[in-house]
Amino acid sequence: ENAKTITVGTGDLSVVTTTALANLFNAVNRLELSNILIVISDLKATYQSGTRLLQSSFSNLEGEVSRFALNVEPVGSSSDEIYDILRTKLFIQLPVKDEINEIALAYKSKAEEAKNLGFTNYSSDKLYTGIKESYPFHPSIRELYERFRENQNFQQTRDLIRLMRKIVISMWSSGTSDKRYLINAFDIDLNEASLNTTISQIKPSLVNAISKDIANESRATAEVVDNQFKIEFISQAAKLLLVASLADVPNALLGLAPHEMVGYLVEPDKDITNFRTAFEEFLSQAWYIHSDKDGRLHFQNVRNLIAELNSLVDGYDEESARLEIRKFLEERFKPSVNDCYQKVQVFPPIDQIRLEPDKILLILSEPNILSPGLNRELVKLYEDAQYKNRIMFLTGDRNTMDNLIRRAKEYKAIQRIISNMKSERVPENNPQFEMAVDREIKIGQQFLSSARETFVKLYYPFNYRGEDKLVDAEFLMDFRGNDFNGEDQIKKVLSEKQKFTTESPSGNSFKEKCLERLFTLDEMRREDLKNRAASSPVWQWHHPKAIDELIDYCLRTGAWFQAGNYIQKHPPKEETSVNIQATWPDKNSSEAVLKIIPKFGDEVHYEFDQVPTAASDKITDFNSWKTNEMVVWFLCIDSKGELPTGKPVKWVNKIGLRYNPYDAGDQKKMRLEASVAEAKILYTTDGTDPKDNGALYAGDFIIPKQTRYVLAIAEKKGIRSDQIEVSINWNKPEGLKIDRTKPLSYHKKGMFKTNNNKQTYEELALFSKHNATFAEVFINSNFSFEEKEHWISVTYDSLLILTKEKIEEQIDFMRSSLTTDGDFETSLQIGAVHFPSGQEFEDWMAEKQMLLNSLKQEEIIQ
Repeated sequence: ENAKTITVGTGDLSVVTTTALANLFNAVNRLELSNILIVISDLKATYQSGTRLLQSSFSNLEGEVSRFALNVEPVGSSSDEIYDILRTKLFIQLPVKDEINEIALAYKSKAEEAKNLGFTNYSSDKLYTGIKESYPFHPSIRELYERFRENQNFQQTRDLIRLMRKIVISMWSSGTSDKRYLINAFDIDLNEASLNTTISQIKPSLVNAISKDIANESRATAEVVDNQFKIEFISQAAKLLLVASLADVPNALLGLAPHEMVGYLVEPDKDITNFRTAFEEFLSQAWYIHSDKDGRLHFQNVRNLIAELNSLVDGYDEESARLEIRKFLEERFKPSVNDCYQKVQVFPPIDQIRLEPDKILLILSEPNILSPGLNRELVKLYEDAQYKNRIMFLTGDRNTMDNLIRRAKEYKAIQRIISNMKSERVPENNPQFEMAVDREIKIGQQFLSSARETFVKLYYPFNYRGEDKLVDAEFLMDFRGNDFNGEDQIKKVLSEKQKFTTESPSGNSFKEKCLERLFTLDEMRREDLKNRAASSPVWQWHHPKAIDELIDYCLRTGAWFQAGNYIQKHPPKEETSVNIQATWPDKNSSEAVLKIIPKFGDEVHYEFDQVPTAASDKITDFNSWKTNEMVVWFLCIDSKGELPTGKPVKWVNKIGLRYNPYDAGDQKKMRLEASVAEAKILYTTDGTDPKDNGALYAGDFIIPKQTRYVLAIAEKKGIRSDQIEVSINWNKPEGLKIDRTKPLSYHKKGMFKTNNNKQTYEELALFSKHNATFAEVFINSNFSFEEKEHWISVTYDSLLILTKEKIEEQIDFMRSSLTTDGDFETSLQIGAVHFPSGQEFEDWMAEKQMLLNSLKQEEIIQ
């Protein structure tokens, strides 16, 4: 280009130069110039216009030159040439092929071993072939060095030769060569200034990563982990990742997947069985390692999650760590079933510990490293406590708190990092977010592991050879992943030591223990028993309601007896008595049918209106004894004389009162009738109480004009009927009338009946739809059992009000307890159906398609 600016004759110097070059190219082909070599360098990128001039001047010469020219290309770093050059320049002599093959086979074997351990899927055959081709260099050099050959200012062949020369010199100088079979990509002593500078110049941005994570006179993360595990391959792995991260051009491949890295690491005589554990520890401390979306690990000049984590950890003080420990342990020991213990406190001050008689307290205290056993202040707390059987302590005897505090800080930090990511709406599939979640799980596991090492002793109250004291048991936190249930673990230990029991309170064993250890007096109050259980270590722990359930069960079954506030474990001899079950088949009659059930005796004597004696008449029909009397006294006697005679039992008949208002010309009259003969009927028409102001009924009477209600009551021998209230409507003729606002009872003549399961459930459902309840209920069932037909009948007291649900529960109970094949047919007889209002009764009638005139006045009571 410069020659073009210089004028020569009618042309310029470039024309003269191109002509001279053309003559030179022609002349060099002659025999006389056979010792002449012309080198033509490809400088198109630098001298574009000059090249065009040359080509335009002798383009026809290109073909002629190509006939004699030999293309000389740069050495490819991925080809075998570079190894040939390195072997020639660096080594005087190499082993024979058989020795190389033996080394390659040894590497292949180690690669297969690592593959079987699940550490790598790197091809052992590929490694074997690669070693044979590149010996004494590991194939990783070709694969990893190729990545940064395009870096600016890196001369592919020359700089690679310089780098390898320094590595080889370093290995032979340090004695590393005596331990190696091959020169690997990780054989870079970054603690040597010259090599450190060379690598740093390839990618200057990784200087901090090298010093912090890879090599820094035994202070870098990888070196610390190596020293911790007594290995060297973590530093080697870190250097492999460094070499794989040196590319500094756009879209370059960075990093290695863990399985690739292990494939490059394996070598004879190297034990990598603990690689995964050690490498995880390295990743948990390295500041500059990052992961891409494909899981490749590489170094960057940006601090990673671990660096942020450590920065936060350094900012937390010990008190905040203790608060995190409290929160962490309280969550994992918080009782959910609440049967073994009901409260938990972590590191509480002594003056904040409060014992309650109905709650067992678990205290987690810091290990006592000054003296063996439990902290003396806690022992004194126990000795001075009233409720000695309401506390236990989980602690240890090793100084592991520093490690636990460190883990607590890490756990608090990682949770804050994740919280910040969520607030910044970082996607959950973001590699950093995924790494944070993974780190949270691992830190949680480490936190639990530290807690496991710290809390190894469980102290609980126990009566040992007659002495109440705290005894200890080994406590082992069993957990899978981050899944740990402290309550289950506590129960497991205490169950093994027979301090905690799940025995049923209704079982004989639990009762006998209570009699032996708690119920030692003839009678005690319920609260006294529970207080003794709270204060006596001889008593086992159980569900908090177990003592109440035991007491209720024993009272219910008659094993114990309630006398006021006291419970007696030796109940007094029972006195004789009588149970009376009465029915009135005819509702218009006072004749009752009594079922008489003697208690603790075998003879029943009776009298009307007075107390019977042993000389009174005896009952002969205990199942269907009939009477019209209003008052009957019964006396039960034990003819054997073993049990004392109890008090006489008084039975009182009931009086029914029916009414019938009717029209008599322009007047209205009222008819009243009692179900008991010679009963006195009192009534009023002015709304006053008939018991005080009632007129004596002598027959049908005229209802005075303007009367709104007739009130009436029947009485005989001091026994009264229920008061009736009859509404009088002067604007309508008399007849069956229903007040829609008042409650109504339907007493169907002959009882309301169903015939089978279908009718029973359908009628109950319809009644329930209108909020009806039932009285005078009879449940009759037929069923087959062991190929025989059987029946059962259940009769309820006429005063007992039942709901649809109660009746169905009774039917279901009988079905489940008496048969298993489902062949159980049930019918009902119901004497009275109660509706909350007349309106709901009318709604029920409408659904049944019944007419009001189909009913009789005596069937409706309002």
